[in-house]
Amino acid sequence: MTRHSGVVASFVILALGAGAYARSHRSDEPLDPSKGARLNSRIPCDGSTNPQDEINLAATFSPGGWERSLKLDVFDEKYCKRIDLGFACVMHGHDRWRNEWSSDSSRPSSSGRYGLDSCYTWGSKDVPQYLLTGWYKEGGSGSKLPWKQAVVKQVSSKPEIYEFADPNGGTVRLEIQRP
Repeated sequence: MTRHSGVVASFVILALGAGAYARSHRSDEPLDPSKGARLNSRIPCDGSTNPQDEINLAATFSPGGWERSLKLDVFDEKYCKRIDLGFACVMHGHDRWRNEWSSDSSRPSSSGRYGLDSCYTWGSKDVPQYLLTGWYKEGGSGSKLPWKQAVVKQVSSKPEIYEFADPNGGTVRLEIQRP
């Protein structure tokens, strides 16, 4: 086998492996933007740079009850639908919500940091769309029932607090601090 055919064979194996992962990987849950809370950067988009508004996220889940999850999603106009090689994409998709941060009830109190971009991309005048969504799964821990989306509401602006409750009475609270 020549060196060239070895490289081609390695590439084919890598592509087949990535394709198998993409086919077996569970797709995102359907997301209803009207049930989420929109977040924005406080820094205006200037059309030439892309500064980030750093936020601290602190989630608190009430004890017991159904599984619950909070997600911060960003709208992605173009994404790699099939086989992302890092430097190239085999098939581009269009228009979907991509999960950027999440926290769930397996950690009753969790926190994290995230940078909200001011512009969709460098040099763009378009503002990115961020959405905070809440999810719950009926039944006990490990239930095989599907995740359902709950309505997330902003309950305070200073401090910035968002909440949702599942039909079983479990609650989730997210406090966002902007330094």
